[in-house]
Amino acid sequence: MAALPARQLPQSRVCHFAHGRLRVKIPEKRRDESFFETVRQRLSGWDSIERAKVNPLTASVLIEFSNLAALFAENALKNDLFEIDYDALEAAAEPAPAMTEQAAHVIAQADATVRRWTSGGADLRSLVFLLLLIGGLRQLFRGNVASPAASLLWKAGDLLGLWYPPAARSAGGGGASAEG
Repeated sequence: MAALPARQLPQSRVCHFAHGRLRVKIPEKRRDESFFETVRQRLSGWDSIERAKVNPLTASVLIEFSNLAALFAENALKNDLFEIDYDALEAAAEPAPAMTEQAAHVIAQADATVRRWTSGGADLRSLVFLLLLIGGLRQLFRGNVASPAASLLWKAGDLLGLWYPPAARSAGGGGASAEG
């Protein structure tokens, strides 16, 4: 007796993957309303899926899930509707850069912009110094000597390295916030 050929499932590709959301497209089933209704009904019954939305016109399935590991396990056991390209899913699941890395990138871009606008005559550090100095002097003239003026002027002086010994300033030390 000859073995029956394995049923070929339609291929899907991961379009979007974020915390709790996964969108896949199944292009070969575009406009197949009965297929996508079946997908929605079946996926809605999975324990790991909170909601499944389908759009036959765009061949899209949006899955909102609560537990990624459980979603993968249920997919392996229950998904007889479409194949998922796991290489694309793994690439989509790469973690976003840390917040500090993102902030450093934004600051570096802002510094490059200030340098470009001033033809290299100023950088972000000098701009922050100037703003702190102006803010401190403004607070000083308003009579807010204790807290706002002192804090702003101290930070401005810190940017210049004024609060460090001359040897540390000439050696490029200048403190942690004077590095740049």
